[in-house]
Amino acid sequence: MDLNLDGAKEVQANWLKFEKVGDGIKGTLTNKSYNKGEDNFPDQWVYELRTKDGEVWNVPVSVNKKGTVQRLNNCAIGEIIAVVFDKEGEASQKGFAKPKYYKVYSFGMDPDHTNDMDDGEIDAEGIEL
Repeated sequence: MDLNLDGAKEVQANWLKFEKVGDGIKGTLTNKSYNKGEDNFPDQWVYELRTKDGEVWNVPVSVNKKGTVQRLNNCAIGEIIAVVFDKEGEASQKGFAKPKYYKVYSFGMDPDHTNDMDDGEIDAEGIEL
């Protein structure tokens, strides 16, 4: 197979990383999923947000951030939300990373949001097994 990639640009996944206090993102919640952790990383929820300019961002949140996960899971698909890195805490042990605290804001439902999926049900009629 001759695969010519001349002139191509690799498509990158947009994974948001909060680096400094005040970093944040605002957009319409379009999906949420649960990912199992690998190696030494804990399981995480991934919240997919579509920003005003149409870009889609994955916002990963460790299951260890129970309060943040609870607030985000209370948000509905199609809701405009913002997630902001609010402050850093103190490291639990010397040499450990400082915990990051997030705030979640809601701006109500996005009137322009259309669910790309239907109600999630599959019409199984006519499917041969």
